[in-house]
Amino acid sequence: MDMNGGHTHHPHEPAEADPPARHGMAVVGNGPVFMSHLPMTHRPHNYQVILNVTLGSLDSAYLDDRKAHPEARLYTFAPEPFVLPDLFPGKTGEPARRSFTGSLFRNHFEQPPAHPETPFEISSDVTVDVVDVIVHNRFASDTRQPEELMYILFGRGQERFLAHRITGPFTRTNRKEFDHLLAIDLKGPQISDDQLRQGVEVTVTGRSNQPGAKLRETEKVAAVAVVDGHNVPVEIDVRSEEYFETDDLTPDPH
Repeated sequence: MDMNGGHTHHPHEPAEADPPARHGMAVVGNGPVFMSHLPMTHRPHNYQVILNVTLGSLDSAYLDDRKAHPEARLYTFAPEPFVLPDLFPGKTGEPARRSFTGSLFRNHFEQPPAHPETPFEISSDVTVDVVDVIVHNRFASDTRQPEELMYILFGRGQERFLAHRITGPFTRTNRKEFDHLLAIDLKGPQISDDQLRQGVEVTVTGRSNQPGAKLRETEKVAAVAVVDGHNVPVEIDVRSEEYFETDDLTPDPH
C-alpha cells in the first residue's frame, strides 16, 4: 500500500474537481473518535478515507450513548454536502478545510437492508473537527487488487481497529470488494500512536482477499504488519465487527 504519512496518491487524478456531496461515515471509538468514509464505486464517493476526529461538545454525548447502548454495533454520521478531498493535505501540506457538519446517529442513518436497525439521531447539529487524516485513497481503474486479505490498522492507545483495504477495480472479473471495520486487540511488537496515525498495513497471509474469507468475531489469527518499512509478525484477536458492507461496492451491471 502506497501510504506516505497516511496520504495515498495516484498518477491519474481526475482533471475536474469533485462536487460537494453527502459523504456518510461510520463512527468508531470509545475514547478517541474515528470516522471511516462509506465509499461507493463512483465519483465523488470513490475514496477510502479514515479520520481521527473530535465532535466538540458532542464528544461526551456520543461516548455516553455508546455506554448506554452496548448492544449497538454501528454509529454513523450524515454530513451536510462538502468536497471530500478538501480534507486532504494539498501541495502546501495544508488542507482546504479541517471540519464539516452534520448529524450523528446510532445505527445506520439510511437503514439499508444489511443494517435494518432503526436509526436514532443523537444530534443534528454536530461539527466534526479533523485531527488527522490517517488514510485517503482514491480508487483507480488501474489498481492491482491484493491477492491476500489486507487491512489497515489504526487507533490510539489500547484501542485498535482494522479497516479492510479497499482498492477496486470494481469489475465483474475481479474479486468482490467489501467495506469491513473491526475492533481488535493486537499482540506483537509495540506499535506507537505516531505509527498508527499513518495507518499500518496488515496482511493475513495465506488468506484470500474476498468477503467469505474476512476476519470474524472471536477469531485469533497470525498476520504480518508493515512497521516503518519492516515486516513484523503480529497476532490479531478480533473483539467485535463494527461494520460490514458489500452492496455499495458492487459494480453496476449496466
